[in-house]
Amino acid sequence: MASYFDLKGTTIDSFKIGKGGPTLNRSGSNIIKLNNTEQLLTEANLHPGYLPNKWYTDTILFDAFTASANTSTTNTVSYYPFQIFRPVNIVRFSFNQTVSTATALFRFGIYSNNPSTFLPQTLIASSAEITLSGIGDKGFDTTTTLTPGWYWKALNQTSGTGSFSSETGYPAVSYYVGSSTFGIATSNIVYGYRNDLTYTNATLPTTAVINDLTEITGVHPIMFFKTAS
Repeated sequence: MASYFDLKGTTIDSFKIGKGGPTLNRSGSNIIKLNNTEQLLTEANLHPGYLPNKWYTDTILFDAFTASANTSTTNTVSYYPFQIFRPVNIVRFSFNQTVSTATALFRFGIYSNNPSTFLPQTLIASSAEITLSGIGDKGFDTTTTLTPGWYWKALNQTSGTGSFSSETGYPAVSYYVGSSTFGIATSNIVYGYRNDLTYTNATLPTTAVINDLTEITGVHPIMFFKTAS
């Protein structure tokens, strides 16, 4: 006779029936094997935690810092996904500018993720206008708390060309965003999406502009963030 175990409203995600018997899992839970031991898949398994007053990259999915001037284009907004695995209090978001461009201006921000579409949704934090003259840290101070989940960094640029430390060949992001075209060429490796958006020196729109998205291939700018003390 079949039995029904209702785990709703409990903190139990799985349990084993009898010695050597089957393991029953809560619907929607994920079990992974770490160090030869089955464990529930949680953010604690995927990141050791963000220490205070430290700089972190927003992704592990890159193999080198490569300068690229193709992370954004004039009067468009470029969206790139990233994931947070533990709750974190952030005091600064930045990109690394590799080539000084005296006339270039840009702004960037962080959007929440729409889980139904895996697209950017609502603005969480945004810079004002940033000049790209000089090299190094190009970012903005903030007081932002992010909880585990997916987010989108968004870059909006005026005239001139920025050059940010980026990933330009590692294809792992396509695992999450997919591609409309089959193939393994760099032109088929999708890192994010781009939409027309006229640059202004104000902050980014409250709701992400996604009415006419095109795929961004071949480049993924690495964002840095600093944790609170």
